[in-house]
Amino acid sequence: QARTMPERPLNVPRRSTNGTRVIALIALLLAATFGLASRQPPLAGWPVIGTYGGDAAWAMAAYAGWRLLRPTDALLVTAGLALLTAFTVEIAQLVRVDWLDAIRSTRLGALLLGRGFLWSDLVAYAGGTVLATGLDAATRRLAGLRDD
Repeated sequence: QARTMPERPLNVPRRSTNGTRVIALIALLLAATFGLASRQPPLAGWPVIGTYGGDAAWAMAAYAGWRLLRPTDALLVTAGLALLTAFTVEIAQLVRVDWLDAIRSTRLGALLLGRGFLWSDLVAYAGGTVLATGLDAATRRLAGLRDD
């Protein structure tokens, strides 16, 4: 006897991987733009934004990147992957090898991999991940998308 899936009630919105990916792409572009802007005047002079904004934005971009790659994951799974990615990149800054330092000495390499380990960056990554998760949840709610 064949099993059939129960029908979805009419009031439950469908999950949309395309909608999730569009939101994630926009979020990735906004996070990258803010991260770069946070290192330039006038934002660079602001105490919290100038010091930690780029790191928080990096974690937000990592969150959006994982959302692009895995749009059906639960928000907390995406948050965990983003935080793991950010922490791994930061901890990897303790590794000093010539070829990796050569990559880090370029502008793009420094933006993607950082230059030196700072404990405070881990806090900024956590804050950025929490902010990205909250914004994702709010955006999905407003767009009528559900998160299984």
